[in-house]
Amino acid sequence: MAALVGSIVGVSILRYATGPSPGLLHELSLRLYYIPILAGAYWYGVRGGLIVACVSSVAYVNHVSGLARAPDTGRLAEVVVFLLIGLSVGLLASAQQRVTQRYRVAAATLETTNAQLRESHEQILRMDRLTTLGEVATGLAHEIRHPLASIGGAIEIIEARARADSPEAEFSRLAMAEVRRLDRLVWEFLRYARPHAPELRLTPLHDVVAQSIALLRVEAERAHVTLDVHSTATDVEVSIDPLQIEQVLLNVILNAIQATPPGGRVVVREALDDRDVSVEVIDEGPGIATDHLSSIFRPFFTTRDTGTGLGLAIAHRIVMSHEGRLEVARTSPRGTCFRISFPVGAPRGSNCEPSDAVIRV
Repeated sequence: MAALVGSIVGVSILRYATGPSPGLLHELSLRLYYIPILAGAYWYGVRGGLIVACVSSVAYVNHVSGLARAPDTGRLAEVVVFLLIGLSVGLLASAQQRVTQRYRVAAATLETTNAQLRESHEQILRMDRLTTLGEVATGLAHEIRHPLASIGGAIEIIEARARADSPEAEFSRLAMAEVRRLDRLVWEFLRYARPHAPELRLTPLHDVVAQSIALLRVEAERAHVTLDVHSTATDVEVSIDPLQIEQVLLNVILNAIQATPPGGRVVVREALDDRDVSVEVIDEGPGIATDHLSSIFRPFFTTRDTGTGLGLAIAHRIVMSHEGRLEVARTSPRGTCFRISFPVGAPRGSNCEPSDAVIRV
């Protein structure tokens, strides 16, 4: 606004300098008042246009009334023109700003819709892959697990007949360890590809968290990691399958313990917002690389040499079947926070009836 006032002062000085006699420069200086009026209306709308037009009119009228001769009506009509220009351009500028704002809102809405569509498309693709895995799982169970059982039985016979300190006994133990590892891998794959439908019932989520923490205390002590629990939602009930959600928590918390260096700390925090109850698992590990974030919930993706890459994939699928969310809330070189969220009470379409202990939000 200061620049506009300065331009009006400059035009007024130019008019006084050119004198009262008609001339090209003197007449041109009058039209120069239009420039700050147009700029004020364009930048600040109707109010800005009228304010600048009034200031220009005062400066112009003072100049006209200060002349020796009486001002004619044509000169005074310029004041009306100033006001009309400020008003009309201000109205047009305000209309343009409203249109621009609507366009920005529409563009933001469209971007949000596109993001939701992309997420839905990715979920459909994921479900297609899971369906394929489910079909493969049946054949895999017959083609791999039964031969593994036969191989394991043969190795046990060889180990039983071999001397305890013989090479045969040592090789038998190594072979049996590999057979058991393969059997565990196949079993986890089958559990991922053919999950059981959750048996939903209203359960205090805090009880499931406490049970999971109790089971992992020994593992944390063995890794020299402190396991802390903070809860502000101890009475909140959610519609879950307790055993499946316990499996989810065990996977996520165990990953956090394994990622945290000795002497570090893993924090498990329960919280309640307007609609959901969540469990955050925060470690002090090296974080997740940016190019790995899109892959951590995919089956068989792992950064550990001994990992199967199915733990988080199984956990993600279980949480999705509960209408919940499992996500990486934040990650940095100082640690990662996984957040598991569930809707409070009975989900839509559920036959569960909320009990008196449910906190309704």
